[in-house]
Amino acid sequence: MPPPDRRESHEKARESSTRSRMRWASTAMSDPVVPNPGASLNRPRARWLEASIRATAEAAEAISALFEQAGQGGVVIEPEIVPGRDADEGTADPDGFTLLKTYLADDPGIEARREILESRISLLRAFDLAPMGELEWRWLDEDDWANAWKSHYAIQRLGRSWVIKPEWQEFTPEPGDIVLELDPGMAFGTGLHPTTQTVLVCLEELVGNGSLAGLDILDLGTGSGILAVGAARLGATSIVALDVDRIAVTAAAHNARLNGVSEAITVEHGTIGEPLPGLDPVPGLQPIEAYDGVMANIVARVIGERASAIAQAIRHGGWLITSGIIVDRENEATDALVASGLDLVARHLRGDWVTQVWRRP
Repeated sequence: MPPPDRRESHEKARESSTRSRMRWASTAMSDPVVPNPGASLNRPRARWLEASIRATAEAAEAISALFEQAGQGGVVIEPEIVPGRDADEGTADPDGFTLLKTYLADDPGIEARREILESRISLLRAFDLAPMGELEWRWLDEDDWANAWKSHYAIQRLGRSWVIKPEWQEFTPEPGDIVLELDPGMAFGTGLHPTTQTVLVCLEELVGNGSLAGLDILDLGTGSGILAVGAARLGATSIVALDVDRIAVTAAAHNARLNGVSEAITVEHGTIGEPLPGLDPVPGLQPIEAYDGVMANIVARVIGERASAIAQAIRHGGWLITSGIIVDRENEATDALVASGLDLVARHLRGDWVTQVWRRP
């Protein structure tokens, strides 16, 4: 089983860390950091060589693209965590540094990929894009990244009523709590990232004191399924959750069952618009005016490329929530959606991350 993937893993050079695969690997694993793996690659029973670096959100966007090209399985995103009101609660700091990781398979091409990644990071550093740390390396055994990250995944509260709870932690809900129980596995969407959190809060604001009952919802790039599960917990009973990554499809289906909402959510491997290379069309998918609401927590480039298809998927009077947009690339998504006939009705900024709410007239 490979290490964590990103949701648009079929698209090369994914430019933003927002749609990176989110894994919460332990920062205190037993294998030591190897500052210069070229000098000594003493191969234990490890199966993956981990590359990691700390950077601001601005630099993380560019580093994420380089990691996506080099690794087999995408990019890990670990934002700094701000403690919550209880010891087991926390949230991501949108203004803090982010730890990025990728994983190189231990195969005959590993040395060449490592050298290419090191040279490209050095070139990026020469442009003085933004503060970033040193590129560090260590060997990881399969079990290291498969389980140790769980100790860093805290219960989180956000908005009026959301509580995001790891499957393996005990929690007693308070009156009015809406609990999302998750095992994100290798899929993006632990709920710690500002983009995921802001979409959930926007859903809450759209519902107000009502519900999503009777509405058809599309979750484009579902990842762990957290947003689809959230929509179901707000009353939606007809949700299509799409992802181009089969690992995400498996994780989203599992989390739908875990929360008792699998009958409300149809999880499929695919996307809307022009199919990606090697990706089969989704059977029975009706993208034209099929949904009352669409959630797209993906990057600006993908939103821009698929803006027309996304807009056409929304019924007149319906809404769209876009997120995963780094502020420097916001116009790329905004201009395309405006050109597709949508009206921007709300904008939220957390750190360098933008979430937008749209309506189709």
